[in-house]
Amino acid sequence: MRLVIFPLSLVAMVGAAPIPAQDGSVLIHNARVFDGTRMLGVRDVLVENGRISAIGKRLTASAGLETVDAKGRTLMPGLIDGHVHVFPGAQSDALRFGVTTVFDMYSAADQQTVNRWRVQRTSNLAVSEADTYTAGVGATPPGGHPMELFTDTSPDVAKPVTLAPDDDATAFMKARVSSGSDYIKVLQDDGTRPGQPGSLPTFSSQRFALVLQAAKATGKRVVVHVQQLKDARVAVANGTDALEHAICDAPVDDALIAAMKAGGIVQTATLATYAGLAGTNDAHLLAAEPAVSPYLTQRQRGMLGLVWRHPRPNDFAIASANVGRLARAGVRIVAGTDAPNPTTAFGPSLHLELKLLVRAGLTPTQALVAATSAPAGFFGTTDRGRLAPGLKADMLLIDGDPTKDITATQRIVKIWKNGHVINRSPPS
Repeated sequence: MRLVIFPLSLVAMVGAAPIPAQDGSVLIHNARVFDGTRMLGVRDVLVENGRISAIGKRLTASAGLETVDAKGRTLMPGLIDGHVHVFPGAQSDALRFGVTTVFDMYSAADQQTVNRWRVQRTSNLAVSEADTYTAGVGATPPGGHPMELFTDTSPDVAKPVTLAPDDDATAFMKARVSSGSDYIKVLQDDGTRPGQPGSLPTFSSQRFALVLQAAKATGKRVVVHVQQLKDARVAVANGTDALEHAICDAPVDDALIAAMKAGGIVQTATLATYAGLAGTNDAHLLAAEPAVSPYLTQRQRGMLGLVWRHPRPNDFAIASANVGRLARAGVRIVAGTDAPNPTTAFGPSLHLELKLLVRAGLTPTQALVAATSAPAGFFGTTDRGRLAPGLKADMLLIDGDPTKDITATQRIVKIWKNGHVINRSPPS
């Protein structure tokens, strides 16, 4: 995918400080509770001071506590987008659609912004944005993806560092950790597809392996941007923890599947972007949905209405088939949109991603897990992604049962972030 990068002056605006608020407490009665792994049945959920304090039947709370009757509706964890590239306003757009946490996969944000993101995600105060984790700057050779996106930037804007063939990979990785990367991103993609020659520099296979090993030595999770089967094989053999983007040039083989299962390696699918790349009308239909349209900003509507200049339908077909096969084999799938690529928008596109995962062969429950407990567990963010005592009260109340109809996630009745209700009205 061709990720979108924004100037440092804009990126530094992302991640507003927590808003002073009340105590973030509420008692939700009679909800059908999906806890991030399974449906529990009808339960009450008590939230105190921004955290879930109890889940059970016929719970009571102190006088004066706000109560919500959720009979006939589903309460589930806030959604997690496992693959985005944030820009100013991205996190607030995401939160209005129930995406309470995003994992940024390449960021030129300055240290102050990264620190602000870290402060927010440990807070139980009311906030107006999704929490953010970031890879920071990824490892790519000079001119490699995504450096082609910086050709038109102002000479006054510093371009991200790259990793030249003679650079010390270990020193590069240590610098990523010291600058605040929550996990390490490595990129290996020359753009080659069936019938389309490559156009970007990449690491040699030997150098790619060495870079991955240096990344692994940091002790951080290692995620790789690969879209070709040959690159995925090298990544899996040399310590990656996740493949970002489904393989789209060839069917995955039994050996790769077995290696991914043995190593606990996850697959982030990004089917929403592949669907747009294929020229499908899924994003346009999503923007017109009655449960979605009223909450879109003009920017989100415009993003969903964008088109790719050169559609590649085969990429989507192959990627979808590969995701389905990996899921059936027991490989853990993580939902990620790759927003803001054309036809994607922060927030609503994760609901489309869930629909496309089900279309690819996952059950609705598997798709919900992919956007809640699976990314939380993979990245070690154990205070979210599930509904359980002690965890953050990041929650969605849904009209319907998304374990039976995955599109029910679009029908949001209420969103809580840290136990505080989110205003879904789009800013002008």
